[in-house]
Amino acid sequence: MAKSILVSTFILLCAVILESSILSNISVIYIVPDLVLICSIYFSLLNGKIVGETTGFISGILLDFITGIPFGFNCLFRTIIGYVAGIFAKNVIISGFILPMLCVGIGTIAKTLMVELLGLLFPNVHIYIAGIISYDFLFEFIENVLLAPFVFKFLSFFRKSLAVRSVKDSIDND
Repeated sequence: MAKSILVSTFILLCAVILESSILSNISVIYIVPDLVLICSIYFSLLNGKIVGETTGFISGILLDFITGIPFGFNCLFRTIIGYVAGIFAKNVIISGFILPMLCVGIGTIAKTLMVELLGLLFPNVHIYIAGIISYDFLFEFIENVLLAPFVFKFLSFFRKSLAVRSVKDSIDND
C-alpha cells in the first residue's frame, strides 16, 4: 500500500506542477482543466475509500502549497471527493469511456458546489470562485469530462504500481 501511495503522490505532484505552472501560463487555454481531480478520482476508483481519501488529501496539500491558496482549502473538499469516489471502487469500470466521464463530471460538479459553500462560509477569504452557473464552470466541466478517458487510459499504464491489490487478487476475490 505504501508503494501505491508513493507512486500516486509522485503522479499527483507532476499533475499539480503541470496544471499550476505550465497549463495556467498558456494564454490560449481559457480555463485550466483540473488534472489533479481527474487523477484523484482514478486512484479512488482503482483502490477504494482509504486510498481515495489519502490521495485526495495529498493532492489538496500539494495544491495549497504550490498555488498559495489558504492552507487546507483544497484538502477539505478533495478528501471528501476521494472518499466518496472510493465507495464505488468495485462498481465502476474504469477502463471504459462513458463511466470515467460520468464520474469526473460528478466530481467536478461536487468540487464546484463545495468551493461555493466554503466561499459562503468564509467570505473574508479572497479566492476566485467560479459559480456553478458560469462560463468558467462550463469550460472546466467540458474539459474535465473530455480529458477523463484519456487520463484514465494513461494512468492505466501504471496500474500495477498504483493498485493496492494486484489485478489477479481482485479477480479471485470477486
